[in-house]
Amino acid sequence: MAARLKFCKERVNWTANDWKNILFTDESPFELNHPPNRKNDCVWARNVLDVEPVQMVKFPKKIQVWGMVSHRALSELHFIPVGQTVSAEYYVSEILGKTLMSTMNRKRERGTVVERKMLKNMSCAIFQQDGAPAHTANMTQNWLRSNLKSFWAKGTWPANSPDLSPIENIWSILKDDLDSIGEIKDIKMLENRLKTAWSNISPEVLDKLMDGMPKRIHKCIELSGGYIGK
Repeated sequence: MAARLKFCKERVNWTANDWKNILFTDESPFELNHPPNRKNDCVWARNVLDVEPVQMVKFPKKIQVWGMVSHRALSELHFIPVGQTVSAEYYVSEILGKTLMSTMNRKRERGTVVERKMLKNMSCAIFQQDGAPAHTANMTQNWLRSNLKSFWAKGTWPANSPDLSPIENIWSILKDDLDSIGEIKDIKMLENRLKTAWSNISPEVLDKLMDGMPKRIHKCIELSGGYIGK
């Protein structure tokens, strides 16, 4: 909580335009047959027998993806092979070295969200990632120093703070899309649906999320009472 408050206080005067220079990244799992969300998927009924049962798979197949968002564009989704551990070696060679660099080298000013440049002026871009071990490993930090003009180094992003990142809203949009289409039969179908939903996210949605960043920062400070860490 102290780290979250410190992070927010240091950026309390940032405008939406300041936040529009940040490239937010994250990994997220998606299950073939994911269970209902215990917090959000609620049914009000007088009797438990009035609630329609939901079939669940004990050990559903799932895939993990990596993505990056800005206020105007998205990277390609990187699908991590089933069974592959995201070690520092994999993260650097496959995600940063390939998917990230391919995205950072885009030249198009226009096009779909997965074709255009992440920012109109890429020299202003600041790369963000959370504190996962593969992200904070020396190998990764050294690669970032050698290959990116600007990034938030180890310890900058506060732990346990997904609510501060707008990419979490994007994951929710994808999960809602999966819920809307019914049964998905196999991993390949899941991958294709995720690619479609990802590429259909509009620039207006991305821009609106970044416009809301100052409010997120102020809300975090407000909810902490502003006292943590003093």
